[in-house]
Amino acid sequence: MYRASRPLMRRIMAIDQAMRAGEWPNATTLARRLEVSTRTVSRDIEFLRDQLRAPVEFDTRRNGYCYSEPSYRLPHFQMTEGELVALYLAERMLRNVEGTPFESDLQGAIEKLGAMLPDGVSVRLDARADLFAVLPGARPRYDAEVFRALTRAVVRRQRLEMVYWTASRDETNYRSFDPYDLALLEDGWYSVGYCHLRREVRMFAVQRIRSVQTTGETFDRPADFRVGDYLQGSFRAVRGDGDHRVVLRFAPSVAGRIAERQWHHSQKIEAEAEGGLVLTMQLSSLIEVKRWVLSWGAACEVIGPAELLEAVVNEVRKVVRRFDQ
Repeated sequence: MYRASRPLMRRIMAIDQAMRAGEWPNATTLARRLEVSTRTVSRDIEFLRDQLRAPVEFDTRRNGYCYSEPSYRLPHFQMTEGELVALYLAERMLRNVEGTPFESDLQGAIEKLGAMLPDGVSVRLDARADLFAVLPGARPRYDAEVFRALTRAVVRRQRLEMVYWTASRDETNYRSFDPYDLALLEDGWYSVGYCHLRREVRMFAVQRIRSVQTTGETFDRPADFRVGDYLQGSFRAVRGDGDHRVVLRFAPSVAGRIAERQWHHSQKIEAEAEGGLVLTMQLSSLIEVKRWVLSWGAACEVIGPAELLEAVVNEVRKVVRRFDQ
């Protein structure tokens, strides 16, 4: 077994895959792909030859490396118990995201890792299924082809034409879209990028994208764009342009459940003598936090802002009128 650093292990596996695929890589092409220097690639090749006894040869006619013995397989790298468990849980979590391409891609990666193990050695990730479980809750349904096209466009910076359904208006329209990022928020995937229809950066729920196709154009992603900065004031998956100091008081009956989670990065919690607590957050929109407040029923009191209190009261009145009919 070999205990190599993770960066080295990733590079060795990438070099092995390129040679096994018949790409005839050389130091220059590998350095560009791995984003390292040609000197680092040369050291990696030496490691393959000297430490892993790999039959690596350089073909001057093809100007690239290859295996002189195509049957050669990398010896397996030692993995810790924690790494195996993490890999298992990652596979289980992505298995529960129906419709994304990551499920099959991860399974393929696991199979490749298995192929690199010596004969007679295998890793059964499902052997611990009775000890670790990932049980899905309510989750969106994705169109696998749409998800894969969107993922490819993010990586390759391809401009898309998409048909998008806006839930709040029950409206479907066409948009030209430059997808900057894919982000998993709460239980759903969202794409953040420049919407040419609205002429600003927008966030779109992937499950509401009805269809996409490439335009043949590419875009330049702003160098200073950070999806974390864009979503900084959002609560869950709703972002706005406001700046609201939200203050909520929770009854003792639910205070423990509120205190045990990080609901927002800006949150501040202040315990009260009677057993309740006050939660303060700085948000850019009140839409989603209104729904969240209502989900706690009488156990949550809105202290501010007045706009949020009015919205909650109006919603409660609508509910009462509905049941009074």
